[in-house]
Amino acid sequence: MEIADFGAVEGVHWRSAEEVGAFIERQGIASLLAFDGERCVGQLYLKAYDPDFQEPGGWTGNRPWADFAIAEPLDLAGRPLTVGCFHVGRSPDGAADPSVRGRGVGTALLRAAVEWAGSHPSCDGLLTWGLVAGAAGLHEWAGQLSHATYRRFGFREIARVSDPRLEKELAGVDLTGAEEDPAVMRVMLL
Repeated sequence: MEIADFGAVEGVHWRSAEEVGAFIERQGIASLLAFDGERCVGQLYLKAYDPDFQEPGGWTGNRPWADFAIAEPLDLAGRPLTVGCFHVGRSPDGAADPSVRGRGVGTALLRAAVEWAGSHPSCDGLLTWGLVAGAAGLHEWAGQLSHATYRRFGFREIARVSDPRLEKELAGVDLTGAEEDPAVMRVMLL
């Protein structure tokens, strides 16, 4: 993502072009974008890991994917980035286009993030939430992939967490196909 992309692509987690620029300057990247021709069909947010960050809004807050405080102590060395929300099929105003889902956009964004992290000297890995496999509705709602997908890219599980804030919010989420307890997340590290 470039500063000029602000406002032209989905940007629910960005407050301003200046904020995008600050992320790029501070961590070398703000987010990754996926295009189908000229149309942006996906975005993967990235943020420097902060063991003290807590999203007061929980999973419906602005940056729940960066909230690893509930999993501490993880005792991570270096500067990993957190793999944020995968927003697939979203227009600049946030409206969803379900026809884009299931075409591998999220997987392609993850592949690009893994490649970027492996070649960027100031990034010491990627940290993410791995969700239960088989629950497409949960993955879409949370903006995350299953732990099985992360494992295929070399991530390893370092902790399991049950977030009581998530348990409450799952009441309205389609959990069809969940292979395990959907409130249990795996902290995954590459």
